[in-house]
Amino acid sequence: MALQKDKIARLPLFMGLSEIDLDRISSELSFSIHHHKKGAVIAEAGKVCSGLITVTIGQVACETVSDDHSYRVVEEIHNIHTIEPNKLFGLQLRYASTYHALTSCETIEISKEGLLELLSTNFIVRLNYLNMLCRSSQTTEHNPWKACPPNLEGRIVQFVKNRVKHPAGSKTIYITMKRLANELCTSRLEVSIALNNLANQERIILKRGIIEIPALQLL
Repeated sequence: MALQKDKIARLPLFMGLSEIDLDRISSELSFSIHHHKKGAVIAEAGKVCSGLITVTIGQVACETVSDDHSYRVVEEIHNIHTIEPNKLFGLQLRYASTYHALTSCETIEISKEGLLELLSTNFIVRLNYLNMLCRSSQTTEHNPWKACPPNLEGRIVQFVKNRVKHPAGSKTIYITMKRLANELCTSRLEVSIALNNLANQERIILKRGIIEIPALQLL
């Protein structure tokens, strides 16, 4: 199926291409377009990543679960987003998170074979893909070296920032105070006091077993 040029132009992988390149790729590229109803699973944690999926229309929620399944983080993503481009190659070929449609969504998927062909024949596509991979790596590699905040409120914020894919926007953490206290090597009482301080400052919304963060960039 030929991919419309206006759809290609919206994909991060093809930013910077000339009109001639867009015309050629739109006629040659092997792809699939999927429409997802609200609540549908777009990509599921643990499933093999067999193609490059980009959400072009709609809003999605990214859900990541801890290895021991004791807590999880849900993030809202409202802009054009390529789902885990670092999972197509390397040792780990399975999605780390599950992506649900918050609204009706449209995605464009390029097969692994089609992507390999593009990478081998087009320098700009190759550069854009490398930039996506590097950005993914660089956003996390410095986290272990950041200074530990001097107070528990700051350590809670750092705990969240170290576990999200995007440093801004709405986040919801499903975790008990006891589990969070264990993660931060402190008592449940101290965690309760710190969380209530953040709630009183209107930086978070605190519910039983749930921490809602309206805008992580404001914490």
